[in-house]
Amino acid sequence: MAQGPRSRLISAAIELVREKGVEGTGLTELLERGCTARRSLYQHFPGGKHELIEASTLAAGRFIESGIRGAEGASVAEGMAAFFDGSISNAAATGFRLGCPVGAAALAPADAAIVIDAAGTTFASWSAALAEHLVREGHSPEAAASLAGFVVSSYEGALMHARATRSTEPLEQTKQHLLPLLTAPAAR
Repeated sequence: MAQGPRSRLISAAIELVREKGVEGTGLTELLERGCTARRSLYQHFPGGKHELIEASTLAAGRFIESGIRGAEGASVAEGMAAFFDGSISNAAATGFRLGCPVGAAALAPADAAIVIDAAGTTFASWSAALAEHLVREGHSPEAAASLAGFVVSSYEGALMHARATRSTEPLEQTKQHLLPLLTAPAAR
């Protein structure tokens, strides 16, 4: 089934924000990449670019969150190892030119408060999903919440660091140091 204009615009926004950030993403590029007319943008996103990027940030976040929640058979450490491995491969394969659309949204200018808020909401949902898994593995709710927030922050920082240095080393180092922390308390 073909994507409609709204879905195409959201996909285009995710791609462009990963490449150029919120400020570097222009309306003309969004419309061209989304193969959509300007009237469709304002029909689906009356608030314009920032409303579209808010929606794309939340959509990208839901995609990652579904992966976190769908990793039922794996331990948190196994799931995060696979996630880091995928990020390492992707970063190298794309020449370090793509960032996280949610991380980029968090760095949006102050006048894009709805975009920044969408990033905050997304980081919180990722942390909550990870914390639920950690609690099931034996961590206390307080420790799980703190550790999950640390994982999200560490990953986002490592991804930015990898992009800035054009090296997978920051992601590899973060993975190496995070995984032992994610081991279930009973297994330590």
